[in-house]
Amino acid sequence: MQAMFTFNEDSAKKSGAGGISETGAYIGTIAAALFTSGRDSQSAAVEFSLETDAGKANYLRVNYIGRDGQPLAHGEALINAVMGLTRVKQLTATARKNEQGEEEFYSKELEGKPIGFVLQKVLYTKTDGADAYKFDVKQAFGANTRKTFKEASENLPAESVDKMLELLKDRDDRLPGGGAGQATGQPARSMLGGNQPAQSRLQQRQPQNTAQQTGNFDDDIPF
Repeated sequence: MQAMFTFNEDSAKKSGAGGISETGAYIGTIAAALFTSGRDSQSAAVEFSLETDAGKANYLRVNYIGRDGQPLAHGEALINAVMGLTRVKQLTATARKNEQGEEEFYSKELEGKPIGFVLQKVLYTKTDGADAYKFDVKQAFGANTRKTFKEASENLPAESVDKMLELLKDRDDRLPGGGAGQATGQPARSMLGGNQPAQSRLQQRQPQNTAQQTGNFDDDIPF
């Protein structure tokens, strides 16, 4: 009789923890893409939830409008890369009720789409002074090819993700000595209220005469 496992108490205690917890490249499907806006600013973002074999990553915010109301080129480029890699040509905002009965706006076009994200772990200090972490989306890539949109569209080898990972480290934004009661980088989830427009400012700049493309596809050639 061959022993397959030897009991490890530390490992047993981690049962059910799940979830992504380290900087790295993850491939999965988009569980949700929520349009959010800042409560105390003019900022706007798309907040992704990603389902992967390593677990689920929630609150992956990609800001495309800054606190001052100005467009953020990097965020817009990243969202457009996600659209290109998933073969979606237009995002629309669909209203739904969350578990608290609040109205939120989602992009149903992106739900269930395969995608890869390079995620950077960011350590921060919560308002009560405790340590926590969140993730920043640094790059999107094809789930089947590991190519960025540029590499896929220009028929280049898949190199960018691995080169980024060679240099990418955890980022420490924690405040010295804790910092309870201070405003921090805590990833508070902003909600779109019922009096918000049905389309985000990003969609208002998208072409209006294009249709979403769906179905199976080879993400080596996004369009």
